[in-house]
Parts: sequence; structure tokens; C-alpha cells
Amino acid sequence: MWSFVYVVLTVLLSVLFLSMRDIPVVSGSILASGSGEKLYIKILCPLIFCAILLYCSFKAPTSRFAIADTLALPKSQLLLPVGIATLASAALAGRISRFPAVQLAFVGALIGLGRAYDTGPGWDVSSAYLITWIVAPLLCGALAAGIYKLYASIAGHLNTNLIKQESFTLRLSGIASLLLAAAYSFNNALVFNSIPVAEYGYGLMAAGITLGLAVIASLLVIRPAGVVRDNIADTDLDINSESTLSTMLAMSIVLGFSAAPLPAGLLFVAALTGISLVRRRALIDGESIVKCIFASLISPLLGAMVCYSLCRIIDGDIVNTLIVLGIASLVAAVVLYLQWQSRNSLRKQIISNREQQLYNARKSLSALEVKSEMTEKDLLGKLEIKRKELVDFAVGVSDQKRFMEKFYEDLKSIRALPDGPDKNAGLDRLLATMRERMYFSREMNDFYARTEVLHKDFNMRLSEAYPNLTENERKLANLLRQGFSSKYIASLMNITPKSAEINRYRLRAKLGLKRSDNLVQFIKSI
Repeated sequence: MWSFVYVVLTVLLSVLFLSMRDIPVVSGSILASGSGEKLYIKILCPLIFCAILLYCSFKAPTSRFAIADTLALPKSQLLLPVGIATLASAALAGRISRFPAVQLAFVGALIGLGRAYDTGPGWDVSSAYLITWIVAPLLCGALAAGIYKLYASIAGHLNTNLIKQESFTLRLSGIASLLLAAAYSFNNALVFNSIPVAEYGYGLMAAGITLGLAVIASLLVIRPAGVVRDNIADTDLDINSESTLSTMLAMSIVLGFSAAPLPAGLLFVAALTGISLVRRRALIDGESIVKCIFASLISPLLGAMVCYSLCRIIDGDIVNTLIVLGIASLVAAVVLYLQWQSRNSLRKQIISNREQQLYNARKSLSALEVKSEMTEKDLLGKLEIKRKELVDFAVGVSDQKRFMEKFYEDLKSIRALPDGPDKNAGLDRLLATMRERMYFSREMNDFYARTEVLHKDFNMRLSEAYPNLTENERKLANLLRQGFSSKYIASLMNITPKSAEINRYRLRAKLGLKRSDNLVQFIKSI
């Protein structure tokens, strides 16, 4: 019973970060390609993953799982250090990079377990794994760059429209999604299968434990894994479909032919780096690349040291345990210091950004205050003009009243005169006074003066654009701009309606308008 409990805890601890940080890289890439929205992809990818896990649990051991075959574990409870070491290493590497190399930490923990009991793979096997971990990302970056350049070249020579090209790319992405799911499942079967195989052999028991624990681990981290998946799909792969397809194909090829378990995050970063070099546009920042490489370097080292130390503690070897734990603590301290420094730098950057935002806000507020003050002055000026207009209107009414009263008295006195030359002369004088009053010369001059003030910008632009206009033509333009009809214009300018039409025609000619052009709209547009 306890043997089974140790196996369950070991696998859950080992695959916890794999399900939360590494598998979302694959699912996020599939989702970003567009094929992840297809129903058959949503069904087939999990089925492929489960089928390959079952197959690898039933099949006989091969050189692909050499580490699992070389381990002769003395006790079931000694499996637990592997899971603890994997989780600790992945958690520490996860503080450095978004893509902790969980597979490398797991294999490192297995090697540390083997070294603790003088069993497991030799240095030749370990060296082969190390070389694979170095060559694989380089190969993935080169493949991604080559596939992208080849696909872009072929698409450029085909001269097909964009809709057909995107449709073809989507179909290829569907195939690439299935290949990526199969390649990743087969490559990482070691992480899921090694412990159950070592304890229960091959067959139904190992297959059931493997598949059941994979499902349980996925359910435990389904929410954070979904966040990582969506972030990769919406942020990291917010690029064209050709780049996403090239990334998926390159990862599929490298994962399918690798003899060692590979972290999808490391290959993902390598593929984006390769495509960035071809496109000459950074798809991933340099800091993320450096952090991913650093996390990949320390993951197997920490996994091996922690697992070895735990095994030595179980066996009571305190001296070697203290040495190894001291080294592991030193590495962890360096990592935590680098992370603190990174956070401190980020905090300073945030403070700097907030200060800049505050400065911009104050600057905008000052500009707003100046604009508000100018607007207030403008409103006060317009208010003063309106007040003056009311005063002038009152003065005009009073003047008209005095004129009418005087005119009435004069007419009354002339009417009382007997018929003769004096009476006729008085009537002629009144008629002349009335005719002079009909011209409203003073009022019209005042009206045009106010118009000049209220429409100062218009009159300035009109004079600059058409300096050959006469004063009467500029007055006519002002009246037309204010919406007066020809009838009212004739009355205000003391001319006949026919003359007003002739003046409009002459104004159109000087403005260079065609017969189809609207004179009023053109004047309002000046």
C-alpha cells in the first residue's frame, strides 16, 4: 500500500510543473495557429496524448528510456526524493524564467538518485543527454528559420490571394498540431512512465497508473495552465500564421527524433529566436532568452544535487549531505538574489514610469488650465460684445423714438400751414429727411463693423486668398456666410434684388467657381 502511495506522490510531484508550465506551451501554440478552434483537433490531441502514454507503458523498454532501465531502486520510499527534487528545482527555475526545464530537472533527479546508490546511467549516457539538450534547441531554431523562409518563398511565388493562402496555412497547421501533440507525448513519456515502470514493470498496472496520474495532475493545475496557455497564444504568438506554423513544425521534428526528454519551453524560445533572425524583427526579447537558457542550465544540476542530498539524509550520511546541500543552497541563493535584483529593477522601472505619468498628468493639467483661461477670456470677450450689442440696440431704439417724435411734430406743424409754397417746402424737407433715414448709413456701418469683429478670422482668410475683392464684395460674402437671402441682402445694401443677383454672379467669377459649385457652401468652407 505504501509503495503505491510513494509512486503516486512521486509522479504527481514530478509532473505538476510539467502540466502547469510546459504542456501549455504546446497547447498555446496549437491554439494560436487557429487549428485549436477546430473540434477534431480538440478531440484528437488529447486522444493522441493518452494513446501514446498507454503504448509506452505496455511496450518493452528501449534505449529511448535508458535511464529508467538502469535504475535498480532499493526501496519504494526512495522514489519520493525524485519527485521532491523535480518540484524544488522546477519551482526555483520558474522564478527565473517562464519556461522552467522540468524534464531536465526530472532526469537530473534520476541521475542523482542513481549516484546515491552507485547505480543508474554512466557518464557516457549522461554526456549523451547533455549534448542532446545543447544541440536540440540550436537545431530547433535553425529548422524554424529554414521552414519559415522556405514557406514564405513558396507563398511569394504562388501569387495566390490572401484568403486562399491563410486557408491553406490553417490546414497545414491542423496537421502540424497533431504532429506536435504526438511528438511531445512520445518524447516526454519518460517523465510519466519511469517511476511506475520501475516499480510495477510493464503492462496494465503501469499503464493505468501513468494515465490516471497524468489526468489527475492536469486537473490539479487546469486553471493556472489555462492562463499560461492563453498568454502564449495571445502574447508570444501574436504574429503571422507562417511564424506559428514554422514554430510548431520545428518543435515536432526535434521532439520526434530526440533520444532525451526535451522541455517544450526551451524549444519554443529557440524557434522564435531563429524566426526573429530571419524576419529581422524580434519576436521575443533578449532577456527572456537569457533567462530561459539559465533556467535550463541549473535545472538538472539542482535536481541531481537535491535528490542526492535527500537520499544521503535518508541513509544518514550527514557529511556528504551538508556539502551537497551547501552547494545547492549557494546556487539557490544566487538565483534568489538575481530574482530580487530583477524585481528591484522592475520596481524602479515601475516607479519611474509612474513618475513620468505623474509629470505628464501635471503637464496636461497645466495645458488644460491655460486652455481654460484662454477659453474664459474668449467667452468674456464675446460676452462683452453681446453686452455692447444690447446697449447699442437700446440706444438705437431710443434714437428711433426721438426721430419719430420729431418727425411727427414737424409733420403736424406743416399740416397746419395753409396751402402754398411754405407748406410744399416743408413737405419736401420731410421727404428728404425720411429718404436719408431710409439709407440707415450709420446703422449699416455699425453692422459691418461688428461683423468684421465677430468674423475676424474669416475676413482675414478671405483677404489673403482673394486680395482682389472690393469692399462691397467682401460685405456681400459676409452676408452670404451669415445666411441672408438675396432679398434681405438687397434691402441691407440698399440695392434692387436684380442688382444683388448680379453682384452674386460677379463674386462667383472672382472666386473662380463653376456653375455647379455652391457659392454659400464655398464661402462657409473658407
